[in-house]
Amino acid sequence: MKPLFYIALLFIPSIIHAADSDLPDLTGTTVKGLSIEIFSQLSPLRINQIHSWHIRILDNNNQPQLATNLEISGGMPEHDHGLPTQPQITSRLDNGDYLLEGVRFHMQGLWQLHINLQHNGSDDQAVIDFNLQ
Repeated sequence: MKPLFYIALLFIPSIIHAADSDLPDLTGTTVKGLSIEIFSQLSPLRINQIHSWHIRILDNNNQPQLATNLEISGGMPEHDHGLPTQPQITSRLDNGDYLLEGVRFHMQGLWQLHINLQHNGSDDQAVIDFNLQ
């Protein structure tokens, strides 16, 4: 019985990787070169379920960056409509991430996120496209 247990352990990394592949790639780069990483608290993303995201802004050395006036908007460019909710940044977390609350998607398809921020007194922006299945 023990050998079967150890064989099963060999497959756990592939199972975890398969689960991670259910999440769309929510990363991007701003016009001025900052990295944006978004982590959903809901995995996989589901239609019509309100959830929150952690948003991380990193410089070229992977150090968290302070942004002011961080705003997230978006929609479905192929359907010409915005997000069904108005998500808001509600706090900055201890690790430097920002908490975005009130995210919801109401249909499958191509979505686009618009990230607008100020960093070191300068405006910056990024657009992240992802497909929600």
